[in-house]
Amino acid sequence: MRLHHLFPAVALGLLSACASAPVQFYTLAPVAGPVATPPRNAAVVYVPRVVMPDYLDTQDILVRDDSRLLRSSNGRWASRLSQSATNLIVARLSQDWPQAMVTAYAPVETPDSRLSITMERLDMTSDGKAVVLASWTRLPRDETRPVRQGRSMESVQGSVATDQEKAALLRQLFEKLADRIAAESAG
Repeated sequence: MRLHHLFPAVALGLLSACASAPVQFYTLAPVAGPVATPPRNAAVVYVPRVVMPDYLDTQDILVRDDSRLLRSSNGRWASRLSQSATNLIVARLSQDWPQAMVTAYAPVETPDSRLSITMERLDMTSDGKAVVLASWTRLPRDETRPVRQGRSMESVQGSVATDQEKAALLRQLFEKLADRIAAESAG
């Protein structure tokens, strides 16, 4: 009779031992720093959501191993990768262009310019290299002003042993891209 009562406890113990680690959520939040308030009549730069390949625009944290994409077993982005990348790039552009109000939210009035960014290639490999090939267009509201366009391939190297390190590597990559965009499409 005693074995009969012991069986449910053993089964429950085995099941709990097989349970996976809880899911952890990551953001690409910029490194905390002083937030500058743009001047009252600052030019508004609207940055719609970054465009990237559909298979990457998920909440899965992915690493490329040759032609395979390896998904993290318990790490996820807190939002779709395109939204996190857009928020980080907007935050970085706000630092690089303190005289402008850079926003990812469509303003009520027509913005002074619209900055569209397309990531044509985005890879983070199992050996710790992250690469982005991106193009961008900054369209001014004033049609007499020039359209600014650019294209760049940026890369960074680092550890991808943990999901936290993967998030830090992509943060560094997107900040580098934002700095390039800021330098080449200012004005």
